[in-house]
Amino acid sequence: MKKKLVWFRNDLRIHDNTALYHACQYSIDQVFALFMSTPKQWLNHSVSIKKISFIYQNLLYLQNELNNLNIPFYHLQSTDFKQSIYDLNFFCIKHKINYIFYNYQYEINEYNRDVFIKKYFLEQKIIVQGFHDNILIPTKFIYTKNNKPYKKFSSFKKKAIEILCNNIPKCFPTPIKRILLKYHLFNHTEFKKYKINFNINLFPPGEKAAQNRLEDFFNNKIHDYTIKRNFPFLNHTSILSPYLSIGIISLRYCLNILSKRYDNIFNITFLSSWLNEIIWREFYYHLLIGYPLLGKLQSVNSWEKNIIWDNNINYFHAWTQGKTGFPIIDASMRQLKDIGWIHNRLRMITSNFLVKNLLIDWRKGEKYFMSQLIDGDFALNNGGWQWASSIGSDATPYIRIFNPYRQSKKFDKSGHFIRQFIPELKYIPDAHIHNPHTWEDINKITLDYPKPIVDFHENRKKTLLVFKQAKYKFIFK
Repeated sequence: MKKKLVWFRNDLRIHDNTALYHACQYSIDQVFALFMSTPKQWLNHSVSIKKISFIYQNLLYLQNELNNLNIPFYHLQSTDFKQSIYDLNFFCIKHKINYIFYNYQYEINEYNRDVFIKKYFLEQKIIVQGFHDNILIPTKFIYTKNNKPYKKFSSFKKKAIEILCNNIPKCFPTPIKRILLKYHLFNHTEFKKYKINFNINLFPPGEKAAQNRLEDFFNNKIHDYTIKRNFPFLNHTSILSPYLSIGIISLRYCLNILSKRYDNIFNITFLSSWLNEIIWREFYYHLLIGYPLLGKLQSVNSWEKNIIWDNNINYFHAWTQGKTGFPIIDASMRQLKDIGWIHNRLRMITSNFLVKNLLIDWRKGEKYFMSQLIDGDFALNNGGWQWASSIGSDATPYIRIFNPYRQSKKFDKSGHFIRQFIPELKYIPDAHIHNPHTWEDINKITLDYPKPIVDFHENRKKTLLVFKQAKYKFIFK
């Protein structure tokens, strides 16, 4: 009989969990489960309190699911990744573990930790098996002809769809119940300060809640998702990102459920926009794997280092607090601070505004988002910020600068979303809600809402010049 350990990370589920499935292949083997929290590492990575609290609630749910399988679930708290290796070793010695199973993480610190672990436990004569679980397509199958990762999304997407059309990865079944082991109570005392720091009605914990949310999306939203997805006040997206970020549900499961409803899902027009988002997620993960420098908050475009940022601390503070004087920006940032989640269109508008209108280093915004998001995911957050900043791998030849007034009128025409998060503008007429200071001037009153902190048109010219100079210096250095 072998003793096997499943090390849970950002894969807090029992269904379609690659590492868990492979550890449970033989019923006579004893299987243990472990989660290791690393508060110091979380702090260094700017993980939000809401996300930590969400993790905790899902660990309690996972504990019950594993108990039903007679798999004892343990928790260890380590300060950081380095310490976690030695704590893991002590656990393995204590329980006489022969095998360790886990699903890969792709961020640079996590990757380096796993490389060290394989060497370290080989010396301890413990076999370590890692699995690709958080991506749909292994990287070796989606390289360019030069055997390098794709940098352009359009090229990546074409290849990804070609692969997935022929073979959507199958889900791994839930393991069968184990031979009864001694019951172990999950130790959650270290998490007490993180209890319910998120809106539990918006983000109910547990694998079943995630599956129900997916079903609701497929039943009620996906048919007109392409038409309605960009309007934040409609609540017409799946809002699965918090669950995907810590692996409460897998992308394989999402695609398999969709494939049971429709044949040839990549050839159905009304499914294309949502599947496009899935492929963007895959693209950002493949970039992170293929270009480790992204994990160090660098860009694959070297000219980005020449950008001279203003980094005005007062502007940055106004942006974080939702007090820039641009209603769509401020409503979005207040929602982020309130619930730890904002619509993807709003992530693009607010990040583009910080970088292109305020000339603040994208890394500051990227870090702030991570510190607030309940669905904080390094690969996606980093990729999104680099895209919005026009310095990423898929950057366009021109500098994309969103006009916040136009974006506001286009995606929140009547100001429903704005009024929801900016009560100071509750009674402003629709015609003036996107630029309330025009109404303020007409009526000769003073609103309890700040005036715009910058002139959009003037700052747009400045940004174009700064980016042009940065590229020029790189070409002619």
